[in-house]
Amino acid sequence: MAIAMEETVDPMQFTQVFKVTPEMIDDNHHFNNVWSVQWIQDIAIAHSEQVGGTALMRELGAGWMIHVQHVEYKNQAFLGDEIRGTTWVAAYGKVASLRKCRFERVSDGKVIFESETQWVLVDMKRGRPMAISDEMKRLYVGH
Repeated sequence: MAIAMEETVDPMQFTQVFKVTPEMIDDNHHFNNVWSVQWIQDIAIAHSEQVGGTALMRELGAGWMIHVQHVEYKNQAFLGDEIRGTTWVAAYGKVASLRKCRFERVSDGKVIFESETQWVLVDMKRGRPMAISDEMKRLYVGH
């Protein structure tokens, strides 16, 4: 089910550096794709915490839940690689946002993977989607 969205004007980007550690290496001796999903969630949470979105969400009794996620793998990463993740909220609908992420190797700038995740804001008491306030949207816009 597609959710109508409007593109965010001047989205604020957030960057975090990750490191490929031994437990992230699979039998093919490269970064296991399972960790990419974890990093997508980790960077979204870190971004939200930095701008005050997590605090506002708790105040509202709300939580973000994934509705649709698409990950495109472009290059492999290996043990010891430092990977720079960049994320931003690219669009909003009434109850959902579209968050994009790009992860690239620091040493050569090669994109390892990119993602688009549609997050739905949920009223945790009712278990139902809730409208995203203008206050929440403003937290993720560049200044």
